[in-house]
Amino acid sequence: MKSIYITFILLLLPVCLSAQFIGIGTQYADAEGKGNALQFAANVSYPVYHKKNILNSYISSGIDYTGGSSPVAGLNIKPISVTSYLSESLFNNNKYTLMVGCDGGYLFNFKHGKDGVVVTPNIYFDYKSFFVKTGYDFNVTGGEKQFFVRVGFSVGMGALKMLPNTKIR
Repeated sequence: MKSIYITFILLLLPVCLSAQFIGIGTQYADAEGKGNALQFAANVSYPVYHKKNILNSYISSGIDYTGGSSPVAGLNIKPISVTSYLSESLFNNNKYTLMVGCDGGYLFNFKHGKDGVVVTPNIYFDYKSFFVKTGYDFNVTGGEKQFFVRVGFSVGMGALKMLPNTKIR
């Protein structure tokens, strides 16, 4: 069992090292009206496909981890996340970043709840190194769902926009 964990960590290492968005913080989850305690949350993601398009969107992949008592907590491997930054002028002319998106992945629930396919529509906001992400997790396979608000610190869009002349081209 120990060798499986070591192999898994070694497979994740290149993903984490090539990540362009790294966040760490806390999450409050409300599963079906039953508020849960605050949980640790960490995420990494990286753009996979980003061509200029009319929807101002891009596709990324990543990994989310939430440790806690909510039914949709654990390691969520997200091979696809479609995100839109709404408009180039909104992105380029403000110090904050606002994006809407929808993630799709597979959840490995380590404590309780069920493993399964999770779809997460969400809204993301950051300013410098501080971020807020809110959304709704649907565990399609397990029939579980939860609303969440995640806050924390990140190295991502907000931190990159602190550099001079950072613009979407």
